[in-house]
Amino acid sequence: MRPKRKLYKDLDIMRKTLFLLCALLLTIVTPIESVLAQTKKIDKQERKARRELLMAMWTEKEINVTIDFSKANIHGKSEADFVYIQDVSSTEDWAALWENEYKPSLFHDLLGEYNTNMFDYGYKVRFGNFENTKYQIRLEVTCILGNGTTFLKVYVEQKDQQKILCSFSISGRGGAFGSMINLMGDGFKRAGQVLAKETFNLFETGKATGYEVYY
Repeated sequence: MRPKRKLYKDLDIMRKTLFLLCALLLTIVTPIESVLAQTKKIDKQERKARRELLMAMWTEKEINVTIDFSKANIHGKSEADFVYIQDVSSTEDWAALWENEYKPSLFHDLLGEYNTNMFDYGYKVRFGNFENTKYQIRLEVTCILGNGTTFLKVYVEQKDQQKILCSFSISGRGGAFGSMINLMGDGFKRAGQVLAKETFNLFETGKATGYEVYY
């Protein structure tokens, strides 16, 4: 009988140990779950607050827009390599033309379509080079294909707080005929139209239809 009593005693000790371990585990897990639930609640509130800011942007008179080509893949090459090849193949100072004429012209084409389409949507906000604005739309050109089709990443920012409200991607189909710069111009014009459509969605719903990321 003694071995049995010892066995029962050992089992009882094991049960008590297991119970204590479970209790200890619960004291650790419960606070973690509470923290995660609280974080989820804060994220949801933050998302809602940012959407409200995006929907209120239409009340602004002016919104600053910037563009960056430095990270672009142009005709399968980096911007620097693309410009170099065009420059050594041309009798003109192509590098200077790219910086001082072609890039500003492409940006102008995009902004022209952007502002025209936003006006047609019923909004009188002006988009362009404005310094003292509350909001900013930062454009990063990611790719320009041989036919001028253009891809851009869009960041909508609360400029005074240096805070990104959302980001999404857009593209504009290039042309079929004309010079290389003219084909690019077609891509940038159509990208301006798409940007207007996405901005309209932001003003109306606080969300873009393209892939969006909240920070």
